[in-house]
Amino acid sequence: MKKTVAPSPVLRVPPTQEAVLEAAVASFLTRGYNGTSIDLVARDAGVARRTIYNQFKSKEALFEAAVRQVWHDFPVLAITQDAAALSDPAHGLKLVGQAVADFWAPPETIALLRMVIAEGAVFPDLAQRFMAAGKEPAMKALVAYLDACVHRGTLTFDDPVRAAKQFLGLINEPLLWLRVVGADARVPSPTERKRVVQEAVSVFLSAYARPPQ
Repeated sequence: MKKTVAPSPVLRVPPTQEAVLEAAVASFLTRGYNGTSIDLVARDAGVARRTIYNQFKSKEALFEAAVRQVWHDFPVLAITQDAAALSDPAHGLKLVGQAVADFWAPPETIALLRMVIAEGAVFPDLAQRFMAAGKEPAMKALVAYLDACVHRGTLTFDDPVRAAKQFLGLINEPLLWLRVVGADARVPSPTERKRVVQEAVSVFLSAYARPPQ
């Protein structure tokens, strides 16, 4: 029986800060980065402008905290450090793949990615903060997991970074990018997401699983 991976610890924030982060996420999604201001977030959250500055110092810091809030329950770190996932790549990759597919399912996460892409050329620091607060920690965890599998002798490849990108591409290409560019407004069903993940794991392991000795 496979070991059940415990969910990531819940991010505990004070009620006022939680209200600010919720208002900030909503504002960035609806108004964009350029259209969001500390004053507007304070009004939406029902707090004083000074309260936000005391906690976040700047709009840039508020954006980074808002992105971190969106990513906080993404369980890749817990999955990739799980003993069962380390001993059985098929099990671990299935859990990671399902987490990726489910994370990008809500329209809100698609909207956040669109906003970063649309405004990143004008505000280069925006994309950097998005990567630093969310995608980079998840990517590093996946790369470390794949590297650990190589050292355990269950997978074989020379470049775990490239392998991680290939695995994510097998999931994000069919499920994510058409939605990001607006060519497909559908939210992939749980059945579709599960099928894509199963196929991604199968293709990845057919290329990189170490044959039994």
